[in-house]
Amino acid sequence: MALERDIENIAEQLLLKNNWIINVDNPLKNVFHQRAKTKEDNKRLKALRPDFCLYLTPNSVSPELILETKKTNMNLAKTKEQALNYAKILGSKIIVLFDGIQTKTYWVDNKEELLEDGIEVDSIRDAEFYRKFVLSNSNVYLSSRLSINSKEELIAVFAFTNQKLRKAGITKGMERFFEFSNLLFLKLISESNDIVSEEIPSYIKWETYKNKQGEELLSYINDIVVPNLEKIFNKKEEKQLFTKLIIKDTIALKQIIDKLDKLNLSGIKTDIKGDAFEYFIQQYNSSNNDLGEYFTPRHIVQFLVKLANPKYGEKVYDPFCGTGGILISSFNHIKDSLIKSNYLTDSVLKDIKENTVFGGEISSNARIAKMNMILTGDGHSNINQQDTLLNPIKNEFDVVITNIPFNLEGTANKLYSLLSDNGNSQSIQHIIDSLGKKSTSRAYIIVPESILNNKELKNLRKYLIDNNLLKQIISLPSGVFLPYTEAKASVLVLQGLNNQPIDSIKYTIIKNDGFTLTQRRRKITTTINDIEEYLFDNSFATKEIEVNKIRKNTNYSFIWFKYFSETPDDYILLKKILKEERIKNTELHETATVTKHNFYGILSGEQYWGDSFMSVTSETNEDYKVVNYKSIAYNPSRANTGSLSINLTKTKLAVSKMYVTFKVIDDRFLPEFVYLYLKSQEGIQSIKDRSFGSVRQSLRFDDLCTISIPNIPKDRQQKIVDKVYKNYLNFIKHKSELDNFDIKQNLD
Repeated sequence: MALERDIENIAEQLLLKNNWIINVDNPLKNVFHQRAKTKEDNKRLKALRPDFCLYLTPNSVSPELILETKKTNMNLAKTKEQALNYAKILGSKIIVLFDGIQTKTYWVDNKEELLEDGIEVDSIRDAEFYRKFVLSNSNVYLSSRLSINSKEELIAVFAFTNQKLRKAGITKGMERFFEFSNLLFLKLISESNDIVSEEIPSYIKWETYKNKQGEELLSYINDIVVPNLEKIFNKKEEKQLFTKLIIKDTIALKQIIDKLDKLNLSGIKTDIKGDAFEYFIQQYNSSNNDLGEYFTPRHIVQFLVKLANPKYGEKVYDPFCGTGGILISSFNHIKDSLIKSNYLTDSVLKDIKENTVFGGEISSNARIAKMNMILTGDGHSNINQQDTLLNPIKNEFDVVITNIPFNLEGTANKLYSLLSDNGNSQSIQHIIDSLGKKSTSRAYIIVPESILNNKELKNLRKYLIDNNLLKQIISLPSGVFLPYTEAKASVLVLQGLNNQPIDSIKYTIIKNDGFTLTQRRRKITTTINDIEEYLFDNSFATKEIEVNKIRKNTNYSFIWFKYFSETPDDYILLKKILKEERIKNTELHETATVTKHNFYGILSGEQYWGDSFMSVTSETNEDYKVVNYKSIAYNPSRANTGSLSINLTKTKLAVSKMYVTFKVIDDRFLPEFVYLYLKSQEGIQSIKDRSFGSVRQSLRFDDLCTISIPNIPKDRQQKIVDKVYKNYLNFIKHKSELDNFDIKQNLD
């Protein structure tokens, strides 16, 4: 980690590059280090010393900006709090946080990030740039050149086009997506003359044909525009890149053309085709699932690229590149770093276009990735539509960044050193083989978390350990890929073969990625998230697992709680107070149902199913498990959603033999208190962290026992139990009143 003064020096260089005036002899000086410009402001600060006070005009009395560099003993949240305190004292509008690499910029009044055209401001800019926000008195600035002001408006265009294509008879989601992508490309390619590497003749540009009507419009696009684009951008005559439109309804086509024509899409600072793909798969994975794809969230892509930090001269590879989001982000990351260092010459730009990013993709999304790269500035010829697993690569790339296809059957058993039909194993082996032999070779791979513990993949984990490949595991929160899949994921950070020995593996747990972990995944703007904290401080939320401990584990498990437990002094591990029960229901006790829709979780079959109970239960429940009075039961595959129960009926009940049942064996703990903790937000999060599975995440009893709960006196437990039960009874009473509401009784 850089020293504090080193970070300040970098900040000063960036300020100078953006035409800020630091020279003390210059009367227009607008940057003051560790002090304000006026005596009055310095008196207000007392002993406080902001790193940099920035003034937007020569007449500014107080600084409009505070630029604070991160201290080695402070996390991002504390740095933000400190900068906000300086801003409050001095009346500043904006704070900028900088750690030598990452930049975060916030509007003081609402403590939210500055957004330019919907995109976070993540670099130090010139004074004129910040003046726009101050003049508008808002953390949001919209460029006057934009016809479209937000991603929501962009999505509205997607929805309009999607509806027109559906009504035009294009019923499959993927076909609609490709049709829309073709039209988007036709619009964007005409707006991108300063970016696209090839010269586009005027007769195939949007302006030439947008006003045509009916069959003339469709024929012009299909017979003139598409073939000529194919000649320009597909000179190798590989698989067809540009395809003719399949829409037959020329009225609908004209309506879509007119809708797109009103927009200045090239001004939007986002991956538009990625946004379109995200929209379409959200729509159709949630209904008829005819796309069979899921989308790597944009902020996760950016996180991986920032971690990998690809540099000029390195070759970057995404073997499962989808629509090309990771490659685009990597390309732009390298390009932006060259711009900042004043090293982006024409020859360097040509080099990064031709020799930097490489990708493979089995699906037709490879076409979209190629189109995306053309619009980004080229590199499309390095993307191949192929079954990546059947095309092994040896020691060719410096950096691999990818999201492997989860849990597919392998197609290339004999092509890799570890013989396995498992697609996850083959994908990781392909990545390892593709890494070069340099000491700096590295891979950042999103994988299903089942890889960390699945017995079938023990040999893969052993291979990673024995060959000194695994450097770090970054656990992502459950729900990060919603609404496409509930599968929990992690990032494996690897180095190349024949590299330095590894004695311990870093394990980082990201709990808050900046979005709600719900189907809608709304952005959280009020707090610093764990990704931001980790990018500012790589020791954040990170522990180390000794490799020797992993070797001693018979399963070579990579799960963190197998090796250390987070047990505060006032907590106790459940394994010390619980015992699993496996009592067969030979006495044929009444069948019960465990449901998260009842607070205490357990209902008799007749209570839950009513008159249809006999038709949904087994003919006999002799194989079921007994749940004794005050014993706890849970559904292993649904525990992470809150499907737990405690039997408070004072009678023995029976539940499916697939369920886990256990009792509290320590008299110092009330079973009801243990249950309430497991049902709490903290308890459910601990359960989610310990639930694994390829398709549906499941919680083993041994893993449940690694959770720790508050170790408080029994009388305090009883007060909590009584309070919750009283609230529960009140809830039942009011629910009954609402369910049986009679308007006539309330008319008097």
